Amino acid sequence: MTAQYPVWTGEGWINVPIPVMDGEALVVPNVAAIVYNEERSQILLQRRDKPGETVRGRLETPGGRWGAGEAAAQAIAREVLEETGVTVIAMISDGARFDYFPEMAIEATRPAAVINGLHGAYPALLVVYECIGAGSPRPQPGESAQPAWWDIEAVKDHLAADPEDFVWQAATVLRTVLA
Repeated sequence: MTAQYPVWTGEGWINVPIPVMDGEALVVPNVAAIVYNEERSQILLQRRDKPGETVRGRLETPGGRWGAGEAAAQAIAREVLEETGVTVIAMISDGARFDYFPEMAIEATRPAAVINGLHGAYPALLVVYECIGAGSPRPQPGESAQPAWWDIEAVKDHLAADPEDFVWQAATVLRTVLA
């Protein structure tokens, strides 16, 4: 079963069929990574490269859909590697795993969360983790273009000078974490 919900495209609102359960829209969590180099002087950014998207060509942090059954660190490491070729070597976000029952593992961490789609629109949840990455970024056509290490101060300056060059969720994430 689906219901129509308004979704912002960056250029306007469109109605999109969204799966519902018991009358409520299902929200799929997405993960995003603020990936620092080992010296923590640079972060990894890429340009969105999915054909047909209104945000194609804008800067963003690596991330994507959080797969069922994945721990946060697994989802982050997979998305960063898939999109940029960079390997996550450490998570910065503190957390713990709790095994209360043999069949029930629970993880508690302290990420940042970005929620867009307020005021009746379909909500999107972006859970943001900080991590350390290593390697030379490489583009993944259809996913990412121009992945590169950016000096943190250059990112802050670019956000202030040209916020429209960023995917809006990435701009929010970066402003929140780099403040």
